[in-house]
Amino acid sequence: MVKIGKAFGNIPSLVNTLKVNGADGIVMFNRFYQPDIDINTLQIVSGNVFSHHADLGDTIRWTAIVSGKIPGLSIASSTGIHDWEDVIKCILAGASAVQMCSALYTHGPEIISQVLTCIEEWMHQANYKSIKEFCGKLNYANIHDPATYERSQFMKYFSNRD
Repeated sequence: MVKIGKAFGNIPSLVNTLKVNGADGIVMFNRFYQPDIDINTLQIVSGNVFSHHADLGDTIRWTAIVSGKIPGLSIASSTGIHDWEDVIKCILAGASAVQMCSALYTHGPEIISQVLTCIEEWMHQANYKSIKEFCGKLNYANIHDPATYERSQFMKYFSNRD
């Protein structure tokens, strides 16, 4: 398992190269140390160490693209996953595992049982008997318009604004 950052220019190519060279799985994404500057003390200090829910978009996008383009690779989604809905989104995008580090630090270990309970309830309501039934259902290869995950959609969304 290789943990990569999201600052690469061609993530699918990198992941494919890792797979060809023996990686059986990847974690998307490693959060790098983020320094900050205290302007009052003129010191370098630690920036925000926890991910935010807003970070989830990149995780979903690249999980969906990579899982759709490079089959047979385990993907653990990481960064921006803070609740049960985020977990389900990542699995729908193609993640076979998720990492919820910031959520654990913020809410404590009891969040795990809450997340599991909510996922079981959602699966029951959606008539899923196992996670395999919906894993990757909305990845790049399984949706009608894969361009939804590509940058061209940005222009489409904002071209209709007043």
